[in-house]
Amino acid sequence: MPVQMIRADAATLVQEPVWRTDLEKIYSEAEPSRRCLQGRELDAEIFINTALASADNWFAGALFNDHLVGAVLITVKDQQWQLRHLCVREVTRRRGVGSRLMTLVAAKAKEEGVLACVPDEGLTLADQVLVRRLGYTPAPEKGMFVFAPSC
Repeated sequence: MPVQMIRADAATLVQEPVWRTDLEKIYSEAEPSRRCLQGRELDAEIFINTALASADNWFAGALFNDHLVGAVLITVKDQQWQLRHLCVREVTRRRGVGSRLMTLVAAKAKEEGVLACVPDEGLTLADQVLVRRLGYTPAPEKGMFVFAPSC
């Protein structure tokens, strides 16, 4: 499924209220663990509000036909983009949206001179398989997977 990556921070979601609604749909359909912040499972609206309360956080969204169909939370820290809480709308799952979004985020991070990383804390086995397949390599000393595409 061909998607574009957009940046959805608090200001963008005010300008694009449909994207806010789309994010709420994405995370309302998510497994509760995908909406867990600071050890607490939150409903979709509170999860988004809490995540965006920090200026260091924003969502990378997968845009298709003017709607977000997937998203991943980005935390900017020490010249890194830490990617967490990847989720795709139920009706568009198993069509490559998550993989495409993760690839687009990694390419944008590289373009901006930052490192794309996925913290390994709480990753399911399926998530670990996905990030490895996409070119993220384990860095156990850092507690994360780091994007390092093969040549």
